[in-house]
Amino acid sequence: MPERAPNELFASWFVRSGWSKGEVARLVNRRARDLGATHVATDTSRVRRWLDGEQPRDPIPRILTELFSERFACVVTLSDLGLREPSSPMAGALADLPWTGERIAELLAEFCRSDLILGRRGAGAAPPLAAGAALVEPVKHWLLAGANGSGANLPAADRTAPPLNNRAAALVKYLNLASATFRDWFAEAGGGMRRAAVVGQLYEVAELVAGLPDPAPPQLFQAAAQLALLIGDMSFDLGLQATAQRYLILALHAAKESGDRDLTLGVVATMGRQLIFLNRPQDTLDLLAVGRMANRGKDCHLVSAFADMVEARACGVLGRREQCVEAMERAKAKHAKASLGGLEPDWLAGSYHSAALQVDLGCALGDLAARVPPMAKTAADAFASALAGYDRQWPTQLRGRVLAQLGSARAHLQLGDPHATAAGLKAALVLLSRLRSRYAEEQFHEVLGQAVRRFPGAAEIAQLSPARSAPPAF
Repeated sequence: MPERAPNELFASWFVRSGWSKGEVARLVNRRARDLGATHVATDTSRVRRWLDGEQPRDPIPRILTELFSERFACVVTLSDLGLREPSSPMAGALADLPWTGERIAELLAEFCRSDLILGRRGAGAAPPLAAGAALVEPVKHWLLAGANGSGANLPAADRTAPPLNNRAAALVKYLNLASATFRDWFAEAGGGMRRAAVVGQLYEVAELVAGLPDPAPPQLFQAAAQLALLIGDMSFDLGLQATAQRYLILALHAAKESGDRDLTLGVVATMGRQLIFLNRPQDTLDLLAVGRMANRGKDCHLVSAFADMVEARACGVLGRREQCVEAMERAKAKHAKASLGGLEPDWLAGSYHSAALQVDLGCALGDLAARVPPMAKTAADAFASALAGYDRQWPTQLRGRVLAQLGSARAHLQLGDPHATAAGLKAALVLLSRLRSRYAEEQFHEVLGQAVRRFPGAAEIAQLSPARSAPPAF
């Protein structure tokens, strides 16, 4: 039997983490218990064998990628760690594209069932986070092949959906109304405990589709895609990154099966927005290029504006000033056209209004200001416009308002204004007590920590410091 080669990739990440073998074992065991995998009992000798080249069993590979991703604030994949994909129903789901409609329904139901059992800890069947070529290439081959293919993979404009009977039409109408209510919940209170209700609704839809004797109508896949997209956003808001990405991938499949080009691009842009948070902005640009090619430039103004702003944010992180500004200008122009009226999609129209656009503008400008300091003033102006918009037209959308307040605080921190920074943080803190958003809380802690270091003598900011150790409101 050939001698096993040491896993030098895993050893490299292990050394840089500063963890001991005992710490890795304890972290793995704790995360496994959170996932309900009580059979996992790792010790130092087992960690040593991983370093020596042994491949750990499921769910440990996924747990290790999550632990190292959190440690280094970027996506750490299985291949980065020199590990193989574990065998599970959802593992390798990006390698066997495209799925049939029946397969999409089966995996939606399976994943929702797992998620409902585990609750806010996330779905235990979620594979590790995918990034780089492991994410972009399969999506590229699938979307671009479908764009020139035939049958169910054709965009909606190139095929005619059969008319719904009265019962199916009533069901689709109900699902659309339910989705609108769920989106309002998210905008008003964040991901929070209401995520389970949306997962339950998607599970019912998936079970219905899977049980139909004939192929499901595109409108049902469209409804499923909208629900999965929203759950992906809610999961992201709760810090469940692997779960969020899996729902977005499922949403992408369902959107493509429905033939809704705009929804397909919207899901791709949302996946890209998550990758920016995970410090993979170039992956975002690569995904957006694929999504736009698949849509052949026929997306509606509002969806296109959203995609352009995600591009702007990625370019801001990368410090590409000209490309960032150009994408922002395109987004503003398209958003202005959308505001003149027209058939904009319901799943985006209620949330991606002018105030939300200004928040994204401020975020892109703020990231760019790290390399181009004068941009900080423009970022502060964008956040001020966003706050005015929330005051005037969308006062109940607390999540967007909190993010605007935190963005304003960050912009004034970059401008060296401790009083305005403190004011933004105080306003955000008041609203955070009414929100269930781990993402917003983490953003608050991050900005406050930067403010404490930047303005060590500012009493207004020092008074907020105890809030940094406050437990999340979940």
